[in-house]
Amino acid sequence: MRRVKLSCFLLLLVFVFACNLPARTSLPPTVTPSPTVTVSPTITPGPTAYFTVAVIVDTNSEPVSRAQAEILISDASAIFSRLTPFGFQLVDYAEDSTGGSTNSIAKRYVAAHAGALPNGLVILSYGDSGQAKLYGGYSGFVTAPAGFRNTFVSPTVGSSKIYIGVIHYSHKYAACGYNGTDTVQSRVSVDGECRNQPGTACVQHNGYSMCENAVNNLYASTPTYFAATSVIHEFLHSFSDAGNMDHYATPECNSRMGNPAGYFDFEEAERMNGMCPDVYENFVKSYQP
Repeated sequence: MRRVKLSCFLLLLVFVFACNLPARTSLPPTVTPSPTVTVSPTITPGPTAYFTVAVIVDTNSEPVSRAQAEILISDASAIFSRLTPFGFQLVDYAEDSTGGSTNSIAKRYVAAHAGALPNGLVILSYGDSGQAKLYGGYSGFVTAPAGFRNTFVSPTVGSSKIYIGVIHYSHKYAACGYNGTDTVQSRVSVDGECRNQPGTACVQHNGYSMCENAVNNLYASTPTYFAATSVIHEFLHSFSDAGNMDHYATPECNSRMGNPAGYFDFEEAERMNGMCPDVYENFVKSYQP
């Protein structure tokens, strides 16, 4: 799935437990977890090292300023450092108006900065064929020039790649009443919105129409929290080996974590940024300075 360069990995299961988009329309029934099951990784007091990123704004999609990019990466770093010993550090900001695929955008940046490349690229874009705008984001990688060695070594693609997260910066988490458009069409949820609960009231929150039953969710705590958590989610996919099955609470994830069949905790799903907890362990082990 994600081993094809910049292929969309957020298919029907992307954040299926954390949002309300057409491909994220239903949730399994909540199952009370066993009190003996531990699923969260150890929380650390702060980053001891950084995963460096360059932000590239695809200006053919939407404008995002340097200041906005700095806040986005800072927020993602704060979330990530509560779950791992690492944070994210913004080392460059660029704008690209040339167009083409996000793969092309990444390759242009790499060619122009061959002597000082980061661990990863965050491309703020609607994505190829609007995939990031629809789902929130997707992941991939590009091969770095000869001589480059990434200090975070993917267990599946090695140390010669630069990891990529294509992120829709202004994504509407739990959007309500839009019916797949950019403008409000209804005062209640339609077409699978609000976790497939049609008729849910829409309210104004974070500057757009949101499902009333989502305003207190972690992902709705700030206007760009979903974009920040997506940065984490997309990069982590390069350090997992089971594709969509490495999402939170899939049967494969629950089995690996020792959870009962059908285990699901919505609040924990959002705290874990939609990923199986053991993927964080993979990331921690990948650091080879």
